[in-house]
This record gives sequence, C-alpha cells and structure tokens, in this order.
Amino acid sequence: MPFCLKFFFLNVVLDPMSRKLRFLATATLVLATALPATSSSKREIDWPSFLGRHDMKFDSLPGDWTEAPHFGNAMVGSMLYLEDGGEAIKLQVFRADVHDHRDSSWGWTAFSRPRMQIGHFILHTAGRPISCEWRKDLWNAELTGTITTDKGKIGIRHFTHAADMAIVTELTPCEGESGLHWTWHPAEARTTRPGYPADEAGLDRFANRYGEHYRETLRWPWEPNPDGRLESHGDGKKVWIQDLLAGGQYAIAWAVREDEATHTHIATIAKSHPENTAAATALGDLNRFLDSDQAGWTASHRDWWHGYYPMSFVTLPDESLEALYWQTIYRFGCTTRAGRGFVDTAGLWFQGKSWPYFTTDWNIQAAHWPVYAANRLEQGQELVNRLHRHKSTLIENVLPEEWREDSAFLALAVAGDLRGPRNDDMRYYHLVGNLPWAMHNAWWQYRYSMDDDMLREKVFPLLRRAINLYLNMVIEEEDGTLRLPPTYSPELGVFEDCNFDLALFKWGCHILLHAADRLDIDDPLIPRWRQVTENLPDFPADENGFRLGADRTSSENHQHFSHLLMIHPLFLVNIEQQEEGVTDVMRRSFDRALGTAGPGQRQAMVQAHAGPIGAALGLGNETLKSLRLLEGDLFPNGLWYDSPCIESTLAAAAIIQDMLIQSWSDPALAQTGPIRIFPALPEEWQDVEFHHLRTEGAFLVSARREDGKTAWIEIESLAGEPCVIRPGLSGGFRIEGDRDHNVETVDPGTFRIDLREGETIRILPET
Repeated sequence: MPFCLKFFFLNVVLDPMSRKLRFLATATLVLATALPATSSSKREIDWPSFLGRHDMKFDSLPGDWTEAPHFGNAMVGSMLYLEDGGEAIKLQVFRADVHDHRDSSWGWTAFSRPRMQIGHFILHTAGRPISCEWRKDLWNAELTGTITTDKGKIGIRHFTHAADMAIVTELTPCEGESGLHWTWHPAEARTTRPGYPADEAGLDRFANRYGEHYRETLRWPWEPNPDGRLESHGDGKKVWIQDLLAGGQYAIAWAVREDEATHTHIATIAKSHPENTAAATALGDLNRFLDSDQAGWTASHRDWWHGYYPMSFVTLPDESLEALYWQTIYRFGCTTRAGRGFVDTAGLWFQGKSWPYFTTDWNIQAAHWPVYAANRLEQGQELVNRLHRHKSTLIENVLPEEWREDSAFLALAVAGDLRGPRNDDMRYYHLVGNLPWAMHNAWWQYRYSMDDDMLREKVFPLLRRAINLYLNMVIEEEDGTLRLPPTYSPELGVFEDCNFDLALFKWGCHILLHAADRLDIDDPLIPRWRQVTENLPDFPADENGFRLGADRTSSENHQHFSHLLMIHPLFLVNIEQQEEGVTDVMRRSFDRALGTAGPGQRQAMVQAHAGPIGAALGLGNETLKSLRLLEGDLFPNGLWYDSPCIESTLAAAAIIQDMLIQSWSDPALAQTGPIRIFPALPEEWQDVEFHHLRTEGAFLVSARREDGKTAWIEIESLAGEPCVIRPGLSGGFRIEGDRDHNVETVDPGTFRIDLREGETIRILPET
C-alpha cells in the first residue's frame, strides 16, 4: 500500500483543549498589506493562495457536529466527525427538501410537515481513530488529509459534488490499515419536536397551546411513517428507501468503487412526492457516478467553486474576521442556489431539536442579507422563486377566507412548500408581518439586479397581496389616522401600534408606489397606499429607543430586534433625516440592542441584527465590537445553536459588508440612495480592500483604503441607473474613464456622475 500524504498546518487548527478554532499568526495572512497597491481592481488575485490562508484545519478529530467540517451543494450535504464514544468516524448526510407531507389533521408544521434527518454512515477501520491532519480546502470545497489510528494511517479526500447529488469519500489506507468498510444507520423518519399527544391529557395540552380546533381535528395517537427498507442491487450497490405515510419517499443509494490504492465511497440522496420514484432516481444517479470519469467529474465539481468565489473579493486587516467572512461565503455556496434549496432556519446541516421547519419571522430574512452586496444574486434567487412558485399556497393560508380574494399570508413555521394556514399555530395568529418581511428580501433581489421583469412578475404582485392583508385589518379613526389592531411582535407578544407591523406596512406601501411608477401601472390602490404612508402613527419610542409597541418598552433581555426594522433593513428612519431627535432615538435603540445579551446568552443572534444597525448609524468602532461578540459566540466550526440556527453565522458577512459599503435609500424618497464608501470603518482598520461588491441600482464597486485614506474607487454600471456616490474623500478627486463624465454636487460630499450602462470609472484623490 502507498504511504499516505501528510498535510501540515498553516494558520488554523482545532485546539483539542478549548475545542475552539485557533488562528496562528503569520505575516502572510493579511492580504491588504501583502499585496501591492494599485489604482485599479483589474489585477489577478491568487485565489488558491488567498483562500488557502483561511482553510479550516484540524489536528484532532472533531468530537461532534459543532466542530465538524461541513459540505454541500444547496441540496445534499455532509459532515465528518467522531461517533459517540469515539471508536469510529461518522459521515452524516443531509438533503434540504426531506420533510413530511401530512395535512393539518396531524397538527401544525412541526408535526405534520417537519424536516427530517436522514442518517449517517460509520467508517469502520482496523484500528481505533486517535487523531487526524485535516484541511477543509475552501478553493476546492474538499476535505483532504490523513486519519491516524492505533494501527496505521488512512489518506482521505471528501467532498459533496457541486453539481451532482453525490457525496464522495475517497480513502487511501496505508500500512497497518486494511479491511475498511462502511455501515448505514438511518434516522427515524419523524419529527424531532416533542409534545405530540398520546392520551386525552396530552390532547388537552396540545389544544390549549396550539389551538382549540385541534381538540376536534387532531389525529392521535401518532401513526409513524412505514419502516424503511434496504435493497441490494448487485456489485455492492445498496439503497435505503423510506416511504412516507402521506405519499412519496426519500432514498439514499451507495456503493464503494475500489482500485489498487483507493477505496471510494459514493452516496447519493433523492426525494420524490407524491410519486415513489426517489429510489430509482438515487440508484440511477449512483450508477452514473460510478461509471463516470473520476478526473472529469472532480474537475466539474471544482469548476463550479472556482467560478463562484471570484464574483467578489474582500480583504481585511483582521485575519480572524477575514477568515470568518470567507468561511461564510463558502457556506452560502453550500446552502442556497436557484433551483435548489434556500437558507432555512438550520441551513443544510439540520440536527433536529425543536425547530424542524423554516422560521419566517426573522431567520430566513436575515440569513440572506449578505448575498446581495456579495454579488451572489444566485444565492438569493431561490427565495424569490419559491415565494412566487407557491403564491397559490400563500393565498390559501389566509384567514378569514374572504380575504383570500386579494391577500396572502406566510406562517411562522413552514416547510419548503410554504403551507401553513393562519390558524396552524394559534400562538401566532396575530403574527401577520412575515410575508411582507420576506418580500423585503425579494425587493433587495430586485434592487441589486434592476430586473424589471422580476419586479413585474414576481415581486410586485405578491408584495401587493402581502400589504393587502394589512389593508383588510386597518382601522380609520375619525381624524383620519390609520391604526392597526394589536398585532404580534416576534417572540414577545401582542401590542398596540406594534412597531414591527407599522414599519412593514408603511415600507410596503412606499415600495408599491415606487414599483407602480417604475412599471407604469395605474393601480386602483395607489391612493390607499399613499394614505397609509401619510396617516399611520409615528413609531412609538421612549428613553430606551423604539418600543415594541405603544404599550410596551423594549426588553432588557431580548434577542429579536424586529421592533427596529424601521432602522435596518427598511431605513424608514435613518441618519440622513433632519427631523429633531431622529439620531438620538436610533442611538438609544442601538445601545439597548448592543447591550442586551449578557454572558452565556444568545449573543450571536443579538449581534446579527445589532451589528447592521450600528453600521447604518456609521458607528465603526461599536459595530466592530458587535461583530466580535457575534464571532465569539459561534461554535468551533462557525455554526451556531442547537439546530443549528444558521442565520446568526451568515449574518457576520452582512455586518462586514455594511462597514465597507452601503447603498440604501429612504423608502419615502423616489430616488436611488448614494453609494457610501467605507461608511462605518473602525479606527483600527487602516488598510482595507474590496472588489465587485454590488449595490442597489446594480453597480459593481471596488475600493482600496491605505493608511486610513481612500486610495481609489472603481464603479461599473450594469443597468444605467442614476449613479450617486459619497466617496468619503477628504479633498478633491478626479475621474478616469473612457470619456469625460459630468459631475454634479448633490450635497456636500455627495456627487451625481453621468455613468451609463456598461461603463466603468475610477475615482482617484487629487494629488
């Protein structure tokens, strides 16, 4: 047998004592000082070298999923770590769309349509695994290295194929290791949410908690899905098939391809509903993979990732945060893609627990925030497509039924099919803002692309229905003031003049007015939308900043800042407004948010929203504090919380982007906001560079800061929208381009440049 290659460590290891990622300082880590200065972004970046500095490396075997390297292609995924007891290595596998399909007679989504775990393989070796030298190679999206047992070594290469539904583990056993084999261990095909009634007392508890209608409609006791079954198909090929009680099935097929030196385990996962075709699909895929040219197949996997990373570039003078940023960009490539999955509460690597569903009152919205500025619109498109594709379901979710004529509703807890009537879980009957908030992501998808066809066909019609739900609820006072009845502020309760809903209602009407004007639609509701923007009450506020509602101040110990949507991401209240007290109430709100979570509490979730608010206020030092609090609360592998809850991990990238560039506009103003360069940098970030970050209006922007001063800015217009920029230069500047460009001063420090579609300019400080 050949001798196994040994992989040495460069910068990141898993500390076996603290089980935290430890970054080893080297002079080559900080690209901003390692690369030569240039007045243009048109230079080559050595991507393998740059990303290699942020590879996750391990010198001890991950003990559980919170330490595990993870892989995915926005539909299937994998993790590698020690099984319980540490006697063998577990390969846990996932598929994003594996959920049950029962109707509401089995309860709300957590019980009737829960996402389900699939299972894992166990690698059996001759010896007991005792250590490893692993490298999660970002550039190639692969794990490489060695496993050391008490009898020898095994070389390993593992990846989830970027294009195909295949999970590949290539093993090269060395002297002392032989007889490698795998066993399959399926997970039970049921919800991981506890509390389904088994007797009359349980039914009483269920009905009291989730809705009295379940007392008459709920089926009990629980009827499990059929037992799974294992089939063999010759040449070592096996298929595990799990049929579902409500129809459909999921299946995993696997086999081992062996040659003289290597032992390659290939697994593929398929799902079908209502047809029972998943087993045939999985087996067909497996046969195709086994027959494929291995070199070409591997190359196609790498080609996808090599095309994905260079869509934009960021480098920071903080090696730890720079690594977190790029590990986050990697996770987006694993978890969401048009035509596959979008980011749900847990992300691809679902571990069960109490949240086996998509959570729509903050999680899916915040999880997608970074994709727009990162110039990775494909990673945001599936959310828009899914909302559009299931428009009829969102209409059927509406109660009372007479509102279905013009409204749509998104429940707090849904599966990928977005089913969930308003009475699915009566605790949240008055939580009506989830769909308008999700439509804000769709609006950003439009604003960063300026795809008018998408606006006309997908965004405008569904946003109109989402806001119509509010219009069906609104009450007009004698003085003309419009009021909403008490509504639910996420995770806290029902309040009068709930800021969560006031902000979304007002924002939605502003956007519908802009969209109708853009699309030249003479909508009969235009007067009504305008009335809402003018006659809704002001956002309730007090000495702690914005309140939850008129009858409740903000909480001292709260992780969910939906009552601050008017600051971020809606920007209904912003630092460019001149009204007296606006800046003060925003600052009080931020200070309250930043200090909410104490030691041992859910710091990452708090800072995932507090950080962008700080950046929106231009508070660079405070935003950096928030970002580091978030980073410090993550698990060793960068994931977070029980399921996990992935939005808090992904939000770190959004905070960094907002420190580097912002392009928001006041929804009340029918104009494109200025592109703000380095609007919230902390004092210690003196050398920063980014390329091709995307802004509203569909501009690609690059910039470099050296010794605390902006060295150059480059702007490319993709759609020909008005270009307004706030370059943040202390003195004059000159513009380089293919022609002379007119520059108009809008406000001190803000300029309008006549940049046409397809043109690129460079802004340089006068020397």
